[in-house]
Amino acid sequence: MKLSKEYRKILYIGLIAVISIIAIIAVNFYFFEKWEKNLIEGRKSICEEYAYYITAELEDNDTIQQQLSELLDGSTISIASSLKIEDSLAELIKRHMIEIKGLEGGFYIKKLNDFIGYAFPTSDPPIPVYGPPPRSYNIIKNQAIESIEKNISIVDIHAFDPAIFPLATHPFKYEEQVVGSVWVRIHIERELPLTRLKKVINFLTIIFLVGFVSMAMFSIFLRNGIKNIRIELKDTTKDPGYRLKRRGGLFGFIPASINIMLDLIEKEYKQRQELERELQQKEKLASLGNMIAAVAHEVKTPLSIIKMRVQMWQKEAAAKPKLQEKIDPDSFNLVIDEINRLSGLVKRLVVFSRPIYKNLKPISIDQAIEEIISLINYENSGKEIKIKKKLIEDLPLVNADTNSLKQVLINIITNSVESIDARGEILIETDFKEKESVITIEISDSGKGIPDDILKNIFDPFFTSKETGTGLGLSISHEIIAAHGGSISFQKNKEKGTKCIITLPISN
Repeated sequence: MKLSKEYRKILYIGLIAVISIIAIIAVNFYFFEKWEKNLIEGRKSICEEYAYYITAELEDNDTIQQQLSELLDGSTISIASSLKIEDSLAELIKRHMIEIKGLEGGFYIKKLNDFIGYAFPTSDPPIPVYGPPPRSYNIIKNQAIESIEKNISIVDIHAFDPAIFPLATHPFKYEEQVVGSVWVRIHIERELPLTRLKKVINFLTIIFLVGFVSMAMFSIFLRNGIKNIRIELKDTTKDPGYRLKRRGGLFGFIPASINIMLDLIEKEYKQRQELERELQQKEKLASLGNMIAAVAHEVKTPLSIIKMRVQMWQKEAAAKPKLQEKIDPDSFNLVIDEINRLSGLVKRLVVFSRPIYKNLKPISIDQAIEEIISLINYENSGKEIKIKKKLIEDLPLVNADTNSLKQVLINIITNSVESIDARGEILIETDFKEKESVITIEISDSGKGIPDDILKNIFDPFFTSKETGTGLGLSISHEIIAAHGGSISFQKNKEKGTKCIITLPISN
């Protein structure tokens, strides 16, 4: 995978930082090791030096030599002689070791096979009663015996948790015979401050390296995640319906939030389109309404005059048999019927141009539906149609113009009857939405349904798919329902046919 300049720069800086830290740690380790070695060697020299001094004074001290003779020359060792030399040797040790903190020492007597004169003037309590502490007892004894047997000074480093200590043993003589060994040691804490610091640095180094590797991997992970999201965002510009893939973990929130934002934008866009469409529709209807009102007014009077004249001619022809022979009476009826049809169209146009009604009063929707069903002559349509009802009892009343509302329902149910070929059913349902304070009327049929390309234009004036239709029925229905503060919409049924949904606010 090819890294960008930015990431390469970060990687180079990280590598330089790692190398620098490793170099600093290596230098520190070198000096720490050197310091620790010098510290231990210095302590070894001190122990060796003090062992030599104590041995020299022991061999030159007449009192101690006299006490040694009493202790060693007899066939038995008396308690009195043992106590005397114990005190003298302890005093000798204290006098020398008081100068350096942490020094301790004593004597090992070969004949006694035991330690004597043990002292540690500057060490912290508790004070051992019977010689060196148990953990170091055998270590000191073995080195002291080795020093006696070989008649040499020995300086060695010993350790047990949590301490290390240099131990110096130096043989001493009585009457030219090696009879024991002086031993001197000083404790050095294994966990020295600088040693602790070294461990801390080791730990921090590991943490840093692990952290750097983790950050590098995390950075690459972030880069890949952001890159994928950026690619998917580009896809949304090509396809507005495209949504980012769902992810878990760190990147789960970002795509989810972007998808929510895109959904809201799409929803707002659709709402804006719908509002613009409605606004255009209203502007178009308003202009059309004004024009229709003017045309209807101009057409209405001539039609009335023509109808009146034709009716007069019809009466005159009826009174003159000879005229009846020339003019077919059915011709007059045909003319009058066409005039009536035109008059009806003009009335509908007038209704369309003025859809808002002021004669509103509380009415029962269920009662209005029952009356409408009895008016519709669907039984003589030559089709097997069943009208089913699911009406909610005790529905709240709605403020409505009864005749206008009935006109809407008649128009919808008539359209449903016409959409059914031979047999089918129409279902009329009512419901009360308490939260919205509205009543809904749903009229579903099992007819042919409305194609998608027609569904979006059904409320446009003069738009019709019927050969004999005017295209005003649903336009007028839409305006009537809107005037009542409600809404009307059509949608496809899941199985077959169309569903009309009307909502009306309840009467307060």
